[in-house]
Amino acid sequence: MKKQISILLLTLFVLTACEKQLLREDELLQKRDAVESATPDLLLSSIIQQTAFAYQSEGGASNRTLAASVQYMQGNRNSDDNIYKSFTKPKSDLYGITAPIKLVQASINDVHKLGFKSYEGIFLIFKALLWSTATDLYGDIYYTEGLRGQEGILFPKFDEQKDIYPALIQDLKNATALITEGTEPIDKTYDILYAGDKAKWIKFANSLRLRLLMRGSKNLPGAAAEIAAVAALPLISTVAENASIPYLDGDRTYNWPMSYDGYSDNFMIFRPSKTLVDSLKALNDDRLKVWVAPVEKPWTNVSASNGTVVSTTDPNGFTYSSTYEYIDRSKSDLKTASKFIVDSLTLYAGYTAGMYENVLAANGSYDFPTTIFNYKISKFSKLLNAKSHSLLKACMIQADEVQFLLAEAAVKGYISSANAETYYKNGVTLANSRWGITIAGTYFNNTSAKFPATGSDNQKLAKIALQKWLGHFLMGVEAYADHRRTRLPAIELNGELINGLHAFPLRFRYPETETANNSTNYKAAIAKLDKGDTEYSKMWLIQ
Repeated sequence: MKKQISILLLTLFVLTACEKQLLREDELLQKRDAVESATPDLLLSSIIQQTAFAYQSEGGASNRTLAASVQYMQGNRNSDDNIYKSFTKPKSDLYGITAPIKLVQASINDVHKLGFKSYEGIFLIFKALLWSTATDLYGDIYYTEGLRGQEGILFPKFDEQKDIYPALIQDLKNATALITEGTEPIDKTYDILYAGDKAKWIKFANSLRLRLLMRGSKNLPGAAAEIAAVAALPLISTVAENASIPYLDGDRTYNWPMSYDGYSDNFMIFRPSKTLVDSLKALNDDRLKVWVAPVEKPWTNVSASNGTVVSTTDPNGFTYSSTYEYIDRSKSDLKTASKFIVDSLTLYAGYTAGMYENVLAANGSYDFPTTIFNYKISKFSKLLNAKSHSLLKACMIQADEVQFLLAEAAVKGYISSANAETYYKNGVTLANSRWGITIAGTYFNNTSAKFPATGSDNQKLAKIALQKWLGHFLMGVEAYADHRRTRLPAIELNGELINGLHAFPLRFRYPETETANNSTNYKAAIAKLDKGDTEYSKMWLIQ
């Protein structure tokens, strides 16, 4: 696994273009010596790792904008994301996505010349994944002309999303055909995802195709028929087939992005949201104890319990200590704080959605030396503070998501509706299994978890969406795109957002570099947006 660290040095400079370059001359100046001199297996290792890490990072493990917007977390000091303020400014995330695309596209060109069909098909999967992420976040994007500075295209035109999506879906069809036809073996050592197993690569392509078809089903011509066709193909169906790779110890570059040395300032700024914690509690879901740490100083309204110390050990062997504090409203320093207490007699309490700057209002958290410390709200677990662990993966698509997609397709009539409940239960089981949890046999007896087999389609879709949202924990790209499409689960008026003053954002604003240095094409793109280059314009996917 560690061989790729040295291998990456061969191709690293391909990814080092300045994210906010003033012009794109660097595209002309970049040489492809490393790509041309590296064999496909070396490129494969780099592409897998760069794509998986970039994708997981964008989803919330290091970039918290999307994870906060879908209420996996909230900030207790740096709280702009709690009310979507990050969406009101230009977002340069685009360049973190397109950086690995440069390597992917150069690699596709090279293996095509060599006639290595299997490798070309695999690289096409990553091309589709990365470009779909870019267009999902921004809308129209320079899919055709972008990243072609070496050909003299310094100022690329923006393609419309309605044209990009069919092209990406076709890329995935081509990918399966190429992998099937390819005769060259995939090197097991450098295939750090599937160890040379072509059948699993085909399942990855088909599963990603199902994701894109469902996402575009509202507007894609012939989507229903194609969804039915893809549902009958081999798909990712076990945790072992998940498109994910582990993080590594050692160099910080390869660590889980949320890891710091101990509970540091950066880690403690972001806390589990009350939405997440309460949802897991209602389901009696053991993922609560995997993801969330017990409150350090939980509240109790029983005076005899004041000072009682409780020690807990989570499913992964991490230990915690909690000391109960009695809510004594006669104490002067508790008079103001007590009215904000919303979670008492519990070891797990989340940060209220949409709360901005007023840390005291976070469950009456009056007793802290600085605002990053908050003794009345849970932190994330020690697992999520680790540099590496068998459960910490850079995920791109996984078996539980596929099952939830099939469940939704069944409810909507794209495939047989008879299997909707089976797909739903499979999805829940797989989502828990990915975090080392075997669900109890009584799990689905809980009304919060039970599939409403005789209920309305809306009730069924809401239940699927809740579990899919949990399954996408810290995969904020998918959770955000899914919520924007379905508006499920119903989280937009939670907590302090109940007043409706902060509408859910629908896209990222284009980076400043585009507005300043690709202005003609930028202006042409935003002219097609119903509300201009703002977070409230509706891209084609959701029109």
